[in-house]
Amino acid sequence: MSLSRETQETLQNAITKMANKYISAEENKVTDFHIKVNGENGELAIFDDDDNSLARVHIREWEGEHNEAVYEKELQNVLTKMHREGAFDSLNVVKPYSFVLTDEDNQSIVDLLIIDDDTLILSTDLLEGFDEEMNSFLKKLLEE
Repeated sequence: MSLSRETQETLQNAITKMANKYISAEENKVTDFHIKVNGENGELAIFDDDDNSLARVHIREWEGEHNEAVYEKELQNVLTKMHREGAFDSLNVVKPYSFVLTDEDNQSIVDLLIIDDDTLILSTDLLEGFDEEMNSFLKKLLEE
């Protein structure tokens, strides 16, 4: 399932609304932005570490959707795109910080995006087949 362009823009607007709250002269002590999706009604909510609501949006395409892998994929796509475009560059937040998908009990499901000057989280798609390639490389190297 892929979200429509309109829905992706709605998600981006909600994340931008959250981000705008952290553009200030004061350094904020946030370490994570928690994203919670209610599959029953399609509501997405973003909270800070203290459980303060930062943004809410309704995602019609997620009404009745209970597959966390769908949320993870789509949110990672939107967050990664926004990060590449510099949407989080002006946030006055101590690094590293992350965007975390959480369940209804506020338990972390997955880190969607970690932002740090020195850390890069690679997607599992990029690493797929890496073991076989590395084993093949080492075998050839040892044979020589």
